[in-house]
Amino acid sequence: MPLSSRARRLGWCSVTDLEKRLEFKFKNPKLLEQALTHRSFQEDRAQNERLEFLGDAVLGLIAAKNLYAQFPRATEGVLTQLRALYVCQANLSKAAERLELGRFLRAAKAMRLSGSVQQSSVISDVVEAIIGAAYLDQGFDAAQKLALHILGPLPEKTETPLKSPKTELQELIQAKYALAPVYELVDVTGPAHTPKFRVRVLVNNQELAIGEGANKKEASEAAAKEALKQLAG
Repeated sequence: MPLSSRARRLGWCSVTDLEKRLEFKFKNPKLLEQALTHRSFQEDRAQNERLEFLGDAVLGLIAAKNLYAQFPRATEGVLTQLRALYVCQANLSKAAERLELGRFLRAAKAMRLSGSVQQSSVISDVVEAIIGAAYLDQGFDAAQKLALHILGPLPEKTETPLKSPKTELQELIQAKYALAPVYELVDVTGPAHTPKFRVRVLVNNQELAIGEGANKKEASEAAAKEALKQLAG
C-alpha cells in the first residue's frame, strides 16, 4: 500500500516493506496501519493503544501455552517467571529494534525529530499492537506464528530467572514486616508524547523511595530498585 507524499516527506516507510520483514501479509492492511499509529499522531483516530492492550493479552497466552507444553514438569512459579522473561519490555524492544519499527511508526513530527520513537517503552508497545492486529486479522494461530517469528524461541532453561525489583522488594518487606509495599503516582510531567512518570513506594505509610520512568510500570520498578538500595545501605 503506497504512502501519501506527506508520509514520505516525514520519513515513514511503506507498510508493505514491514510486512516483508514480518513475513506476514495482512488481509486488512488498515489493522497494521493502526498498530503503527502512536497516540501523538492527532490526524488519525485509529491509534494503537487498544491493539496494544489486546496484543499484550494474546502474547501472554502464546507464551503460557508454549511454555506449558515445553516444560511439563515446571512449577507454576517457574512458568510465570519464564513467561515474564519472554514478554518483558526488554525482549519486545530488542525485537522492535531488529525490525527497525521506529522507521514505520506514525507519530507527531516533534516526537520523530526528538528520537522518542526509538524509546523502548514506545517500540515495545508497537510489537504488542502488531500481534493484536495479526490476531484480529487472521486468528490465534497466525498471531502465534508471527510472535514466535519476531520474538524468537521461548527460554529453554527452567532455572529461576532473576526477579524484578518489585518482586524482590515485596518478598523482602513481607518477610521483615509482614506488610506489602504500596506504589503511588506522584506526578506526570513533560509533553503528551514523551511523558515522565514519578512513582513513590511506601511501607506502612512511610515513603521509601521515588522512581521515574516513561510509564507508571517503569517508574514503579525504578522506585523499587531505589528502595532496595536504601534498605541494603
